[in-house]
Amino acid sequence: MIGSTAQDDGLFLVWEVEAGGDGKSGVTKDEATAEKDMLSALATFRHGRGRVRYARLAPAPRAVYDYRYGTTLTTAHRADGVTIAVAGDAWEDTQ
Repeated sequence: MIGSTAQDDGLFLVWEVEAGGDGKSGVTKDEATAEKDMLSALATFRHGRGRVRYARLAPAPRAVYDYRYGTTLTTAHRADGVTIAVAGDAWEDTQ
């Protein structure tokens, strides 16, 4: 029997990076790809933060669809060119 995956339930992964006024983001169905892409994007900045979290599309009042976010899988912070990544949600509202 083949086990179900996050994609089978309509889930996908969103990664995002914030670095001051700059940032990057992406969407994928693969956890390893999301983490790799987020860390690669974060490495292009001297300082910043990034995260990977589950999401799904849901109807929204003023848009065709909106994201509904779920569990954060990985959070990373970058300072002075050094990146530290941790499992789970360590996103701080400091930027």
